[in-house]
Amino acid sequence: MPVLVLDVDLADGVGAWFTGRDRTGSPPGVGAAGNLSHRRPHQPAVLARTRAEVGRRTGRAPATWHTMHQVHGARVGVVDDTVPPGAELRGVDALVTRLTDRTLAVSVADCVPVLLAGATTVAAVHAGRRGVQTGVVTAALDAMAGLGDDVAGIRAAIGPAIGGCCYEVPADLHTEVVAEHPAADARTTWGTHALDLAAAVHTTLEKAGVGGVQRLATCTRCDPDARWFSHRADPTTGRQFGLVVRERATA
Repeated sequence: MPVLVLDVDLADGVGAWFTGRDRTGSPPGVGAAGNLSHRRPHQPAVLARTRAEVGRRTGRAPATWHTMHQVHGARVGVVDDTVPPGAELRGVDALVTRLTDRTLAVSVADCVPVLLAGATTVAAVHAGRRGVQTGVVTAALDAMAGLGDDVAGIRAAIGPAIGGCCYEVPADLHTEVVAEHPAADARTTWGTHALDLAAAVHTTLEKAGVGGVQRLATCTRCDPDARWFSHRADPTTGRQFGLVVRERATA
């Protein structure tokens, strides 16, 4: 099952990946090949096999992934010793942990997935339009700092998201967001108002003093190789994940 799994070089001792579609799979009306989200219409047996394949390729069993019930806000969930391994955290759009071997997962299909790693913490962030406006990326950085990390030592990876080429929005919403985040200013390829949320996230990270930011240059809606799920292109098919974990040191 050739699900797309991209390795991300985030930091020493940290595993990080962005997944995508299985482009060889058949295109059913729901649950397209490569989908990792149980919140999309899906085929449970296929979903289990897909997650197992990603688990084998990343070395992280799906039963241990910490997922989120994302609500397009700025609340951060902290995965500590009180959280059972593999538990889903509800009502949050970012996860942070100091623990090793706790894989954090973010689910997206146009919104911006952000993976973060500092000297002692890792984080996964879901930054949709509302999350960008309410400051979810800054909230995650603050949580990492609160757990002992220096923001200057944090590295970030911005994953596949819809680009300004395709994220058309009404003129009044464009004006509202760009007033807060000038880097989001964009026009679609057909000339209408648009937002580049990944650019806004990139600028937010740099302004916060994050030591290194890498960004996957792609658009989930119009990628020429059709590697990604896109809610704008097809809202029924599925979601890709960003995964990050601080690995336990071995002797």
